Amino acid sequence: MNTSRPLLVVVVAACTLAAATIRAQTTVSFSRTVYPIFEAAQCRGCHSDDGVASATRLHFPDPNASPDDIEAFGVTLAVLVNRDEPDRSLLLNKPTNRERHTGGVRIQPGSFEEQALRDWIRFLTTVSDATVTAARERLSATKTVSQPDQVLRRLTHSQYNNTVRDLLGDHSRPADRFPAEDYVNGFKNQLRTQGIPPLLEEAYSASAEKLALNAFRAGDVNHLVPCKPAHARDIKCRDQFVTAFGMRAFRRPLTNDEVRRYTSLFGTQAARSGQFLDGARVVIEAMLQSPKFLFHAESGPGARRNWRR
Repeated sequence: MNTSRPLLVVVVAACTLAAATIRAQTTVSFSRTVYPIFEAAQCRGCHSDDGVASATRLHFPDPNASPDDIEAFGVTLAVLVNRDEPDRSLLLNKPTNRERHTGGVRIQPGSFEEQALRDWIRFLTTVSDATVTAARERLSATKTVSQPDQVLRRLTHSQYNNTVRDLLGDHSRPADRFPAEDYVNGFKNQLRTQGIPPLLEEAYSASAEKLALNAFRAGDVNHLVPCKPAHARDIKCRDQFVTAFGMRAFRRPLTNDEVRRYTSLFGTQAARSGQFLDGARVVIEAMLQSPKFLFHAESGPGARRNWRR
């Protein structure tokens, strides 16, 4: 009787089980799987240093970043993950538009892409704070430090209220409900307190959404659109609105890249809803969250020559 064959079967089965266990414990590669999904969804267009969502906590690395830097970026996304309830993570619910997202649905719910993102989120729930900090420091070290042409100061709450009043005709004073401002040596606009902490970021986002909705709730009663659109995809009127409103919101002419970015955002939303004013609404919402609106520049030499890059 040959007893070696059953033993061989047991050994093969054990090896197969071990290999399966190893595969189950291996995390998805961010740079090879999840990052390309974000790129295909065109998330970088908004979530970059000069993008329409540049005021948020999600900033993509340079397009020429190394694989190691991309992996580090993937780890820093832990700040957008709810460790206790991963299904409630912003990293999942924003791109799938389960939680309202200015850019709409970027990753289809129930798709392979969403599953890959869920796998990465599950991995991030196990990453230590020290690992996240190290990844963030790695990315910071790779950024080129240069002397700015401008000093930027964030709008005080009073300035924010006055600006949206003049810009939109809105007298609701939304900044009165923002987190309290810090006083330093008797002033509210000292540079070292001019960051955007998470609570203030959320307040800016909620305010931008509400202000944009109210701007067109009864139609264009405040004449924010400088022309009469012939239809939802009226390109000429769209471009006039984006450049005119952008100049008022950013307190300077838009750059060519900004014009392309905001007209694209406008066109996508207007085509989706069939309403011209819906396109205008998402542009206003995006611009009100941009650092170009939230911060005003004290220009130095050469600042003006870069307007139309």
